[in-house]
Amino acid sequence: MLQHVVVVTDGLIVDGGTAKVALESAAALAESGLRVTVFGAYGEASRELAGHPNVRIVSTGQTHAMASRNPLADSLRLIWNRRAHAKMTELLATLDPATTIVHVHCWTKALSSSVVAAVARAKFPMVMTLHEYFTACPTGCLYLHRDRKVCTLTPMSVACIVKNCDSRSYLYKAYRVVRQLVQRTFGRIPSGIGEFITVSEFSRSVIERYLPRRRRVHPIANPVPAERATRVPAEASDTFVFIGRLSPEKGGVLLAEAARSAGVKVTFVGDGPEREAILQANPDARITGWLDGAGVSAELRAARCVVVPSLWYETFGLVVLEAAALGVPAIAPEDTAVRDLIVPGASGVAFERGNAQALAAALRAFSDDAAVERMSQGAYDAFWSNPPSMSAHVERLLATYRDVLAATARASAGAGVTMPVRAS
Repeated sequence: MLQHVVVVTDGLIVDGGTAKVALESAAALAESGLRVTVFGAYGEASRELAGHPNVRIVSTGQTHAMASRNPLADSLRLIWNRRAHAKMTELLATLDPATTIVHVHCWTKALSSSVVAAVARAKFPMVMTLHEYFTACPTGCLYLHRDRKVCTLTPMSVACIVKNCDSRSYLYKAYRVVRQLVQRTFGRIPSGIGEFITVSEFSRSVIERYLPRRRRVHPIANPVPAERATRVPAEASDTFVFIGRLSPEKGGVLLAEAARSAGVKVTFVGDGPEREAILQANPDARITGWLDGAGVSAELRAARCVVVPSLWYETFGLVVLEAAALGVPAIAPEDTAVRDLIVPGASGVAFERGNAQALAAALRAFSDDAAVERMSQGAYDAFWSNPPSMSAHVERLLATYRDVLAATARASAGAGVTMPVRAS
């Protein structure tokens, strides 16, 4: 019987969509009565999470990959984090694999694939949510940064290995290839995992071919916790808003150029390596840096539209649904996971991915207040007709966990294996 969940996430703080889902779902699982251990490397868990009677925090006490003062040591740690491996092994020795499941969300920023290897070696039931494409692609996004287009090469093929596609340099790409080789072999990703969660049908269609042949895939969309309130009158606003990391594959520069061409106001909520490039492309652009939940909500409430100009496939579109809950429509590329979350003309506008002129035209399409009001109402109604609540998300998670535990027990019984019982 399911009693305990170990949630694995690089950071114990919300520094992106993946961490937000991992930590908020961990808190909700604890509220459901399960014992939850959150296993991470950096940051200090919120008081609400760390102070919950059903939650235990286990941290390796390390740093984010980008915050290291010793790049060489940091690079080696991201290839194989010995401390994380030891900590996970130590933790699992205190738990019962018959009543515990390990849920892996992210590992590439600090923990490394060593944590997955520890779980696989201890033979604990494990499920991994595919928030990105790191199970297959060395850079995690199936995207050619130099060419600014989606990658169609077979991950880790000769053509992939020699391709200079990293946003920094080929030297960094070579490092990531080494990390991927270690991940594939010693790290047991994805070969050591038999259960995966995909967050959208689009991302499943992209990644499924790279998963082990004997695996199961469970579709569970990310939750979007929201409290229903009166629709935000998006038609009364004049600012287009981007929310997320300012990195090349997110398309920030593309949006900056398109906004300047269309003559509209644009605000970027977030930060990252493309900050200066965005300001060069559009000196009038406003960049807020990272904001807390209240700050992000305030920016959305002041938005005419939220824009997701991503150049890569994406796996989900959390910000689109967060905006829709308020009644803010969206602009998204035609062939990404985000596109599935809008109905063109009814709750937003789609455009040709990577085309600045097409994006500028989409921005201009929001010049008609009546059309914006119609799309605002459409987005609001569509969201609240079937809200992706945290409670619904937890129900799906619990059903999946129990299914995985049962399947593991059946497989062990069929193989004549007696699972060890440990104190918990």
